[in-house]
Amino acid sequence: MQATTTTPTNPTPPSKSYNFSREDMKNTKIFNNQPASPLYSVVTDVKSDKRTDIFDARGNRLLARVDKRDILPDTITFPNRNNGSSINLSKWLQKGKLGDGHHIHSIDTARGTYVWKSDANYRLALYRKGDMSSPVAHLQQGTRTQNFAVIMQGEAELIRDDVIVSFLILEQRLRISEKHIDVGGGKFDQNRTVLGHHVNTP
Repeated sequence: MQATTTTPTNPTPPSKSYNFSREDMKNTKIFNNQPASPLYSVVTDVKSDKRTDIFDARGNRLLARVDKRDILPDTITFPNRNNGSSINLSKWLQKGKLGDGHHIHSIDTARGTYVWKSDANYRLALYRKGDMSSPVAHLQQGTRTQNFAVIMQGEAELIRDDVIVSFLILEQRLRISEKHIDVGGGKFDQNRTVLGHHVNTP
């Protein structure tokens, strides 16, 4: 009787949690397991409240700078891309629609195009373009027992800087939109979206 052999399969690497020291997308530190050793720091100019810098905290190296402008389009600057020149934020973080009409925001990375989407399951989740079956990264809401965090699968780890920067921008936009709704006191139905994101209302 001939013995059979099985080829071992590589187990899926565990996801990683990138935790926020504060639930503030403009001023916070982001760490993996050690709060005292953050991987990213986010700082916004106090006086103008219009310039946000995202640093690699391990070497205090600027990764990206986002400038909000009142009349002209907002810009983003990556010191190591585009010869260090700023570009319109909408050119890097591109708004679009899926075939079902659902709004998304896409980013072109060294590993291909990925899209951020918000729906009933995830407030914000990142997918590889063309495969919306399972997110490669998603938001974990903060509770008494878990940190506010971005959860990344191995694929997202390869573009981690892009994931963090784009998440910070979209989450901040979403919070501003929700604040405007609260201030306005308007009634929105359950499926109403703001800036392409689903808004939960009473």
